[in-house]
Amino acid sequence: MERVWLKIGETAGRLGVKPKVLRYWEQVIPEICARRSKGNLRYYHVDELERLARIRNWLEEGLTVADCRELLLTGQLARGLDLGLDNLAPAPRARAARKKTRQAPRRPDVAKVAAALRKLLGQLAQPVKL
Repeated sequence: MERVWLKIGETAGRLGVKPKVLRYWEQVIPEICARRSKGNLRYYHVDELERLARIRNWLEEGLTVADCRELLLTGQLARGLDLGLDNLAPAPRARAARKKTRQAPRRPDVAKVAAALRKLLGQLAQPVKL
């Protein structure tokens, strides 16, 4: 008969992480609830192993622990992708500001836009495990 509650060291061993990693996850993701013994030892239920393994996999893919919490709570990430397009806006010209004449807006450098699109394509091509 398999035990239902595992000590933190046993749980960490099954997940392939160190116990201090599980303690950190508990700090950032309060939904991970370890049961405490009278001696204040942490025990994890075997049903919790699947969720902890999912968090470990997300972290291996490059997500943060906070991202994992957001995924567990909402099922999606709200953070945006950094495409590096912020630097493409033309700088204001001092003369144009003084003359108050209307000029056609400058177009961003096509090479920079193409590089940003390649970066986005690379990010979108990476598989996401849920």
